[in-house]
Amino acid sequence: MIIGLTGGIASGKSLVAACLQELGVPVIDTDDIARQVVAPGQPAWQRLSELFGPDVFLPDGALDRAAVAARVFADPAARLALEAITHPAIFAEVDRRIAALRAAGDPPLIVVVVPLLYEVGAADRFDAVVVVHAAPDQQRDRLRRTRGYTDAQIDARLAAQLPAAEKRARADYVLDNTGDPAATRARVRALVAALRARA
Repeated sequence: MIIGLTGGIASGKSLVAACLQELGVPVIDTDDIARQVVAPGQPAWQRLSELFGPDVFLPDGALDRAAVAARVFADPAARLALEAITHPAIFAEVDRRIAALRAAGDPPLIVVVVPLLYEVGAADRFDAVVVVHAAPDQQRDRLRRTRGYTDAQIDARLAAQLPAAEKRARADYVLDNTGDPAATRARVRALVAALRARA
């Protein structure tokens, strides 16, 4: 089974992904792939330079992700243009990694972390979707503490995502991450057992 793992920003997807890996489940993280596909010299990097100009690049040629974020969260049209360039490249690499995992031993479960899974219309790519849930005040607190975001930055990022209630309603499985990490790990173990039984 190919499982999509998603959830709102700062909901705890990274913690869940780490727990999955500890349990021997292969995890493909599209955030990591997103960084690779916009590396200098990549086709997506070239197209982004044409789209945004030199202002969103660092002196070494790397994409300035903070500058891009500031641009696209203030301009929905720019965000759509960014996604039209990066998403096909990201999912092509996801498909390549899934094929490589299958060729190497065909594990019963492969999890793909896609933060904006529903927003980009990717749900149909997966056999099941797991949504990680955290309370809104937890998300806001994590974004302030770990990323130093202002309230305005947090509001912009939350506004760019589907409401958490809608994600939960559309999910095949909801994983509660409102408690402590030990409780989340226990829920991940139970989820993996259920998914392996289903697979």
